[in-house]
Amino acid sequence: MAATHNLFLNVVLKAAGNEARSALEAVQEKMKLRDRVRDIAREELWELEVAGGTADDARETVERLVTSTNLFLNPNKHKHVLSDAGAKDAGSWAEGLDDDEVAILVTDREGTEGESVLSAIRRIGVDDVVGIRKWTRWRIRLTEPPKSGDPEALALIRRIGVATGRRDGLLSNPHSQISRAILPWGEEKVLAA
Repeated sequence: MAATHNLFLNVVLKAAGNEARSALEAVQEKMKLRDRVRDIAREELWELEVAGGTADDARETVERLVTSTNLFLNPNKHKHVLSDAGAKDAGSWAEGLDDDEVAILVTDREGTEGESVLSAIRRIGVDDVVGIRKWTRWRIRLTEPPKSGDPEALALIRRIGVATGRRDGLLSNPHSQISRAILPWGEEKVLAA
């Protein structure tokens, strides 16, 4: 059986995005959390599984796809970083978070966007990419760093991250999406499975 290599492609807008600004306004004003949330940023994380070859071969394949197609980003609007981090390591998801930031990861349960991109990659003759999942990583900058084991901090993150009513929650729909919180020290908490 051929070795597989897991890679993360982190895609970020070069300028501040409207979705992040709207989310920040909703959290601060409508949810009345201005005293708890300082800022919100939005990124796309592509989790890619590449079969065969070496880790360097896998990295080269993904870089070639990123630079020769528009499947993952628009180079005029986005910048990207490719990481060799293991896809199931929560510490990898926490990469780049500051002490006062929490990440909320959101993906569709069905993973249809990843399957659509995978199908497009196969149509152009690249068969060594065997799995793709797209996540949205919301970076929530809090007014105070969260503390390990603090139930109030987790309740706040859950309140922001999971929609439970018209005025509660924002970033994920628990009926159609999977979401999890990643704390700055690398701990992962499931918000909606």
